[in-house]
Amino acid sequence: STVQGKPTAAFSGVSFHLRRKPIAGGCPMSQHVNPHQTRDHKSALRRTLKDRRRGLTFQDRKHHHRHIAAHLADLLAQRGPLQRIALYLATPDEAALSLWLTSAQASGLELFAPVVGLEKGQMAFYPIEPNTPIRRGRLGLQEPVVQDNDRPINPDTLDVALVPLLGFDDQGHRLGMGGGYYDRYFSSAEQRPWIVGIAYDIQRSKEPLPTEPWDIMLDAVVTETGSCIFHR
Repeated sequence: STVQGKPTAAFSGVSFHLRRKPIAGGCPMSQHVNPHQTRDHKSALRRTLKDRRRGLTFQDRKHHHRHIAAHLADLLAQRGPLQRIALYLATPDEAALSLWLTSAQASGLELFAPVVGLEKGQMAFYPIEPNTPIRRGRLGLQEPVVQDNDRPINPDTLDVALVPLLGFDDQGHRLGMGGGYYDRYFSSAEQRPWIVGIAYDIQRSKEPLPTEPWDIMLDAVVTETGSCIFHR
């Protein structure tokens, strides 16, 4: 895996550097995770990670969001020409993308945000532009107001998807809130986009996360200290 960023606190035991090459020891591969780990284990981890994330101060978050925006822009620039990107509108506890969103909209990218449907586990992504009205939707989540002529993006046509998470490990496993919305959405895609987790460093699990067969894997993760690409 490849690590990059600014010389700062360690992401996985080593400092990040702006040089675009692998760093020995960075984002090491974790051991195989037993797919039959209990849901109780996941629930316990969720409680721990939620408490850890809530402990960040307003100033911590403000500082982290600025660096996350910079590292994300750098990572996506290396990915090559991109046109369609799915993102999320953060809850108060999640790592926010608002700074990156402003510059991305100005650059002419086509951006799409999730709207939770009426059926359990149903989610689709709709266009979000600078003048798109935002409302509080199902589950209390912020979402774009869908107009009668709006159509959801086909997941096969997305270049990149930026996804929230509660936890991640060094192999690219993702622990979400437990609703399975992202797992279901991307499992329906014939050609999955490049999936990038957005998080704070404190959400990294030093131990392998428990996984189940339907859990989506991350292709990369961005935190306030840099980014990591998971090569498989």
